[in-house]
Amino acid sequence: MKKKWKGCKEAASVLLSFTICCLAPTQALASSEGGPGMVDAERLQREEAKRRNPDYQAFKDQAEQSLPVVTFDVSQFVLPKEAGVLVVVEGTQGSACDVYVYEKTAEGWQQKIAAAGHLGMNGMSSNRRVGDKTTPIGVFKMNTPFGQALPQKGFPEDYVRVDSSYVWSDDTNKLEKDTDAAGEKVGTSQYLDYYDYVLDMGFNPEGIPDQGSALFLHCEGEFWMYSSGCVAVPREQMAEIMKLYGTWGEGRCFIALAPGGTFDSIYHTYGANGGLSPEL
Repeated sequence: MKKKWKGCKEAASVLLSFTICCLAPTQALASSEGGPGMVDAERLQREEAKRRNPDYQAFKDQAEQSLPVVTFDVSQFVLPKEAGVLVVVEGTQGSACDVYVYEKTAEGWQQKIAAAGHLGMNGMSSNRRVGDKTTPIGVFKMNTPFGQALPQKGFPEDYVRVDSSYVWSDDTNKLEKDTDAAGEKVGTSQYLDYYDYVLDMGFNPEGIPDQGSALFLHCEGEFWMYSSGCVAVPREQMAEIMKLYGTWGEGRCFIALAPGGTFDSIYHTYGANGGLSPEL
């Protein structure tokens, strides 16, 4: 049974409108050489082309109907007492998802952001493996704020502006600099837009082989329909999530991911299975 979102539908519409607008600050992106790259005007042109895509608009129209309704109870998640931010990713259909961001207050968890996003092309899985292009199910602690774009006011003090010298290592599942390790070269032009702002979702923190690495919460890029396992949200919402991370600090921001209607199976699973998806 779905539970109605406590806010009004009009508020959801406002949030959705904010989701699809182009309000990015003027700044340069890092190029594959690590210096100033594509200017913001070029990125905005790509964003405008995406917005005019009929399929993208249809996706946003559908999201307007789903965002006012959630299938979870945020108060039921069992997290460490120091938790201050919780991102809830609710799979809706295929690679689509709704993303809700909550902040802890004296009155309990308060919703700060609601946005439509995308998952891995093969949906969600509690048995995630390298190359299967699924997004892991479970509850994890986010870490390692980084991005190709300049940090905004309120971003974490440990935010790393990456260039071509940085790699997200396949072996350690961590961000490394000046290394020959295999992995994603997160500061190169291949990841322009997508890696403007990034948080590691905290899946597989021990780097266990064949489980997968570089599973991030990051910006929506020019190719928006699905990812290889990450969760992508519009750039403006990703910037706001980064600021919340900056407010609360390392070790206090969490993410919960599950298909809609199945969250009761993961409410108590933070820390289960060594930081891999719980065995459901």
